[in-house]
Amino acid sequence: MNRKFRIRKPQTGTTLSWEIYFPPGTATQVGERIKEILSSVPLPNQPEPSVRIFSEKIKLENTNSHQITYLLFHGLFLRDIRLVIARTKDWDSSAEVREEEWDRILTEAVSIAKPLFNDPEVKFYEIKENLHISYFEDEITVSLSILGEPGYKRGIKANFPTSAPVPEDLSQILIQQCFEIFLVPKESVSALYIPFAGTLTFATEWALQSEKIPLLSLPREFLFKRMVLFPDKSLDHYNKKLKLSLPSTSYSTPIVIQDTDPALENYWLEEFKRWRKIIQITNWDHSISDFFRTFPVLPEAEEETSHYFLPLNPPYGLRKNERTESEEKLYQKIGKRLEELLKLTKNSPKLIGFVLCPTEEKWSDCMRELRNFSKKTIHVTHGGIDLRVLYFHSEGRVERRTN
Repeated sequence: MNRKFRIRKPQTGTTLSWEIYFPPGTATQVGERIKEILSSVPLPNQPEPSVRIFSEKIKLENTNSHQITYLLFHGLFLRDIRLVIARTKDWDSSAEVREEEWDRILTEAVSIAKPLFNDPEVKFYEIKENLHISYFEDEITVSLSILGEPGYKRGIKANFPTSAPVPEDLSQILIQQCFEIFLVPKESVSALYIPFAGTLTFATEWALQSEKIPLLSLPREFLFKRMVLFPDKSLDHYNKKLKLSLPSTSYSTPIVIQDTDPALENYWLEEFKRWRKIIQITNWDHSISDFFRTFPVLPEAEEETSHYFLPLNPPYGLRKNERTESEEKLYQKIGKRLEELLKLTKNSPKLIGFVLCPTEEKWSDCMRELRNFSKKTIHVTHGGIDLRVLYFHSEGRVERRTN
């Protein structure tokens, strides 16, 4: 092991090297957001971080634990942050022994990571399961996840038999990016309308974002809080700053959720009970109804700048197989329905949102129908699927596509 990465006397002010992971396809936005957060740490005399952005991760150097705590504090969009603890070229890269070599290196690295924990009796397996290996050419880097479980695990939602189609960290990015693309402030949203609500990922992530709930205050464990590097006083300071910046009145944008699966209603009601300690759900409405046939009662526009926000993640009623007809023209129907809603609302409030499209064909079907919307498309990857995110806004007709 390269001993220059052994942290002999861990101190919160020591500048260290870190690796940051995020949903695939979002490197540019995540990189800019990280730079923005680190440039606004409310503590004096902080070092100038070095941020290098790659497609699969961000390398962060010359950064101390106070800055990392602030990054985590605002890091609802992050999947993981890892502390670099060792590097080595002393390994056999032959394919037939590679996995054995990696296991050997991880086992040796446990002794390097152990002094970083407050509890000297921390278990061997607790450390090793949070160690990771990456390599470039003939050099291996060993890093320690300071989150433990991935960032998209919020500790809010109950376990569901199937995984969410879109993870929570990616949802945060998609929501934020939608408003940045069209230069619309989120405060102008008079209602959040989610026709394909499913397990409520978009609804909960909107609430976390709008209520400015820090990642580090979520009801889950963070490995970082068990480490000697974690600065409790800095976290207290950030919390006080946040409370001073929050408005005196509570956030009250109506959230309207809708789906066609009857089994979801009981699930929603149970989840609401769990969430009340974390987020406000007093202004949420829900129904088992059909997006293509019913339009809920939403607040009328109080100002010319008011918007309805529609994050759409089909499929239509196929989660529990309660629909039997083909979904071949589903995305075409979604595009037509959005045009119908535009006529129904007379563009007051305006409509803003996105549709997640799993193929080029479905993206094309939907996009062609949105004749009276501005549009922009980005690509992200989830579970090996190349998703086309079709953003739309009912003001203007500028079409853009980002590869």
